[in-house]
Amino acid sequence: MIAALPMHDNGRLRRAWWINLASSVGAVVGSFVIGLLLARMLAPAELGLFATASAVIGVAQLLRDLGVSSYLQREPELDAERFGACVGLQIAVTAALGAALLAGAGLLAQLLGMPTLAPLIRVLTLGLVLTPFSALMAALQLRALEASRIAWVSRLGTLSWGLASIGFTQQGHGALGLAWAQVLRVLVCTIAYGFMRPPGLSWRPRWQGWRPVLRFGSGALGGNLLSGLNGLVPDLLLGRLGGSAQVAMLGRANAVVGSFQNMAGAAIGFGTLPLVARQHAAGTSLAPGLMRASALLTGAAWPLLAWIAMEREALLHLLFGSAWAGSAAAVAPLALTAALGLATHHAGLALTAIGRPHLATLLTAAQFAARLLLVGVLYDGRLASFAWALAAAVLLVLPLQQRLFERHLRLGLPQLLRADLPSLLVAGACALAATPWASLWLSAAAAFCAWPLALRLTRHPLLDELIQLARLRSTTRK
Repeated sequence: MIAALPMHDNGRLRRAWWINLASSVGAVVGSFVIGLLLARMLAPAELGLFATASAVIGVAQLLRDLGVSSYLQREPELDAERFGACVGLQIAVTAALGAALLAGAGLLAQLLGMPTLAPLIRVLTLGLVLTPFSALMAALQLRALEASRIAWVSRLGTLSWGLASIGFTQQGHGALGLAWAQVLRVLVCTIAYGFMRPPGLSWRPRWQGWRPVLRFGSGALGGNLLSGLNGLVPDLLLGRLGGSAQVAMLGRANAVVGSFQNMAGAAIGFGTLPLVARQHAAGTSLAPGLMRASALLTGAAWPLLAWIAMEREALLHLLFGSAWAGSAAAVAPLALTAALGLATHHAGLALTAIGRPHLATLLTAAQFAARLLLVGVLYDGRLASFAWALAAAVLLVLPLQQRLFERHLRLGLPQLLRADLPSLLVAGACALAATPWASLWLSAAAAFCAWPLALRLTRHPLLDELIQLARLRSTTRK
């Protein structure tokens, strides 16, 4: 029997979190550098086409998971029969989705108004059918908080994707070359996880015993699917309404605005599900931990988002060149959207962790509906109007979100405001420090110097975490 995740002390969890964060930063820096090169090698329409195809496969990936990853992380006692049921379920669902995508690629391309999308969908489907093993292995590593192993696989995947993307692009394969590079990435990660198989764990699929997995997964699936669709709406909807070039412009703006979230990656929610589930089972109040998590995230992200919004034109020109100047119109609304989402990120995960995934699903469904409605009302053909519609959807759903948090997590709006007020002050200080400088580099230096000073003046809890990190590095070197 695979033992349930043991109780970890704060030091071990903190160490795993920082390892996971460092991995995400390394992977995203590599991906970002590759993205800079590709933005100068490919036309916006080509990159937008690949982004749209990836969004289609992203929806299929959410359906393929069927809540199994969350089940593996949360299940207290994971025996061989339960795990075998997870393996069988993943294989069956993946096979069905792969066949459907291969057969319906042409129809999907027509529905999205992009006939050249079909070959990309078919190629990316090959990567989809390779994912069950690596997805299950990743869930087991998360369950055990094996951050270093996840980091190793992430680095290999990024390296393989980067080399293949640049090579295929130089040979003139365009968006289709990026699709083949993604397939190679999945294959490399699958092989890497093959060396991490837990001893004595049978991967023989079981075709019975799916009911407990589906019972949990049906609740988690709805939330995961809607959450994924929420994130994929910009690419799918804008691709249909504005074309692949606007999709690529929005993607460049998202690449800049989402730099913190991309770098933090899985570390943002690393260990949240098992940890909160244990606290809830023990009857411990969740609000203090969620308030601290919100303060830590916003203290790191909000100053960066404020600076990015101020320096958007110069930053986009430096990173991607003059061809992507149109992306600047989407930066400010996307920054607002990201800031609000980070403030309540852990609270949303906590609803699933306490056994109420349907409430997380309700929130995501409300935001999904609000996005569709407001895009239909506000979009006028300009990229800025589309981005502001996304921001308005988040604001529209805030009252419902806070009502659910207050009722089920005992986390009210006054508590969140109190937790995040220091972060707001720090962000304001960094913005003020950056405003007088004409040079982008001087602006960045001024904001970076103001950040730790503002953390100290506001007695921000993030400062304690940074001190702990310094001590951890010192201990590790010894």
